[in-house]
Amino acid sequence: MKRFFTLLLTTALLICACFSLTACSKPTQLKFGKELVKLDAQLDTLSSLQKDEIDVSIIDSVMAGYYTTQGAYEDEIMIIEDLVLAQEEYGIAAKKGNNALISKINQALIAIKDGAYAQVAENFGLSLLKAITDQTTDPYASATDNSWNEIVSSGTLIIGYTVFAPIAYTDGGSFTGFDIELARAVVNYINQQDGTNIEIDFQEIDWDSKEVLLSNGTIDLVWNGMTITPDRAENMCISVPYLFNNQVAVIRKADVEKYDTPAELVINLNQAVIGVESGSAGESVVVLK
Repeated sequence: MKRFFTLLLTTALLICACFSLTACSKPTQLKFGKELVKLDAQLDTLSSLQKDEIDVSIIDSVMAGYYTTQGAYEDEIMIIEDLVLAQEEYGIAAKKGNNALISKINQALIAIKDGAYAQVAENFGLSLLKAITDQTTDPYASATDNSWNEIVSSGTLIIGYTVFAPIAYTDGGSFTGFDIELARAVVNYINQQDGTNIEIDFQEIDWDSKEVLLSNGTIDLVWNGMTITPDRAENMCISVPYLFNNQVAVIRKADVEKYDTPAELVINLNQAVIGVESGSAGESVVVLK
């Protein structure tokens, strides 16, 4: 127990000392790294890490936990322990003003929280994370816009995603993932409750173009482990938080000795080439020294 609290204290002091005085109060403005490489997807950062093209990958803990424990990267990469760069909540986004659509999603999420939602979380190893918030009311319950009626009329809900295990990926030829199965559970609940027959059309997107694709109507929702930020809340219509996540640093196991002590962690992170997904929460964490 004493060692546990020592690690927590060391990590807190390290973050404040190494990443600037504002790091503890504004954990999305951490100062480290000599170069920032922006890639198309979080998975690309792990591929670049494996190829020695970058030194550190900053990605979602949900994804890092998956790829560091199974698959092609398991024997080669690891998370830097006790170093949480940011804590965040995931939300589902629609076009600004499409309140009725998000209201319908909110109501279903809240209704299946202890049933289908809990089962999906358990199936993907996420049941130990704090999942959907304790919120029991829909902030858009009074919405009167036509966005949901348009979905019902078309019979199709178009959801944008990127490949991001365990959120959205192909396993043995089947398209699945936590968000994919949760979306299916939500729409199934709505169909049963409302007597509708809405189908989901999953479309892979360029993550950096998600706002444009929502605005021009190419997709109806971004449902892909999207971090809720003040800027996104201002420019999109976002659901209640449905999953908690951290931003973490992933390194090659071969480099573990570079990060063994607080002093080595400071020095080697400051000298590292950092890889992030363009437009991601991971990108917002890094401010180069």
